[in-house]
Amino acid sequence: MRVSVGSARAALWNTRAALLYSLGGWTVLGAMIHYHSSIGGGEGGGGPENESGPQANQGAHQEVFTRDTVLGIQVTTVVTYKDVQPPITRLLRHVKSFFDSNDSPPSEN
Repeated sequence: MRVSVGSARAALWNTRAALLYSLGGWTVLGAMIHYHSSIGGGEGGGGPENESGPQANQGAHQEVFTRDTVLGIQVTTVVTYKDVQPPITRLLRHVKSFFDSNDSPPSEN
């Protein structure tokens, strides 16, 4: 079976165009993730992990455990849980909010 020169050039051009297109798409997606994760936390740029950010206490709750020892010493343990989302989740929820027709807050699902 013989392949013509024109068809080989077309296949090569198609491969190069697909590679260039995918590289550009992933670059834009990576830049968006980086941009949104750097501005997410306010001044520090650390996202919700930053204690001074407005989202720092959004999903935080505490559990306090207290017990007495044999020597009469009271031991208190405070466990703080935080709802920290990865940058890609925040980005996807932000993009999804553009397509939601209602004004209610996004669900946790």
